[in-house]
Amino acid sequence: MVVRIRLFAASLVLLFAVATHAQTPSPTAAAANATPPTTFVVKFRVKVGKNAEFERLFKETQQGVRDHEPGNIYYDFCVDPKDPQLYVIVEHYKDAAATAAHGQGEHTKKMAAAIRDLLDGPVDAQRLVLISSK
Repeated sequence: MVVRIRLFAASLVLLFAVATHAQTPSPTAAAANATPPTTFVVKFRVKVGKNAEFERLFKETQQGVRDHEPGNIYYDFCVDPKDPQLYVIVEHYKDAAATAAHGQGEHTKKMAAAIRDLLDGPVDAQRLVLISSK
């Protein structure tokens, strides 16, 4: 069981690390900023009856991000109003170093290990590179 939890946590950290370098921004964005801001949209399907525990864990993680990640611009925790088992995290980092720091944070590793048994399916993470903002 401990090995599976560690394997899951390592997989989640690897997902964030790979996603940091997996896509190339448009030439315009690359020229404007060598390490462009990155946004992740991460979806979690939670087992029925596990919502409260999942929400508690993510609120703890948000506090860790707030306290220890100055490179995080926002870390929004949402739920789909039509599907209460589908949670979405929208997180935005100022650069690749900030994204990497998130993946290495103790609060992130703790959350990755703790949510494993709460999920009803794989985590779906999409990495987006900022081209422009208001």
